[in-house]
Amino acid sequence: MKRTFFIILLTFVSVAAWGAKRLPPWMNELPKAGNSTIMYVREAGEGASLTEAHNQALLRVMQNTANRIGRPFDIQTVDAALAGGADYQTLSRQYNIPVNKVDQYDEQLRDGTYRVWVLCQVAVAGNIQPIWEDLRREGEVNNGVSLAKSVFVPGLGQMGKGYTAEGVLTLGGELLLVGTGVGSYFMAQKRLEVMRDANTSYSDWNAAQNGYNTLRTVSYIAWGSAAVLYLFNLYRAYSMQPRRTTGLAFAPTLMPTNVGITPGVSFTINL
Repeated sequence: MKRTFFIILLTFVSVAAWGAKRLPPWMNELPKAGNSTIMYVREAGEGASLTEAHNQALLRVMQNTANRIGRPFDIQTVDAALAGGADYQTLSRQYNIPVNKVDQYDEQLRDGTYRVWVLCQVAVAGNIQPIWEDLRREGEVNNGVSLAKSVFVPGLGQMGKGYTAEGVLTLGGELLLVGTGVGSYFMAQKRLEVMRDANTSYSDWNAAQNGYNTLRTVSYIAWGSAAVLYLFNLYRAYSMQPRRTTGLAFAPTLMPTNVGITPGVSFTINL
């Protein structure tokens, strides 16, 4: 009965996770810019239509960017221009507010209105010419490859995106939980053999039964935890934004010693 209930619960969780609407990775974590001229921002807007909500989100991006880099900005004029069908890129050039929309995510609310989230690249300063980068194509490739890696080796997708510590902990956790489940199962079978032995005394039989029940419960908990961790591992591998600098990096450097300055090599690991 307990095993049947566990299988049904695991199946329900798996189906629910698969059927849920997937958020783009940048909704969970903003991307790291590949150069020092830009930064990523995320804003949301709401409206009676998708267009209205989209325009409100872009308006907030432009307003916040203008305030940050010190550009004059007439919010009412820009709002009216967007509502009238003006392109945000044209307005961006007109007001000298460098903004480049990369992606958007929309949802319909319970009251029938819409909410739109936009991910944009913006200039870090008003006196710097931004260098836009193509993020969506890179993110799609990395997400698919990372998911495939973590299907076969839990944590490998996270390591490939630069999250070494999380990947190692995920893999170690899976091995520990599965090992605990398997070990508890075989230990419980040993207790079961003692219980089935006709020569077993009552006290030994009672101790074996208690041990069998405990070990069987431990094995169910371990396997269930391993399944939950595995599903979470797939979600993280797909949804995480890749780090620009991953793994172990070496660089030449000068190191002070007792005899003076000598050349050496420094290294950093991105956890």
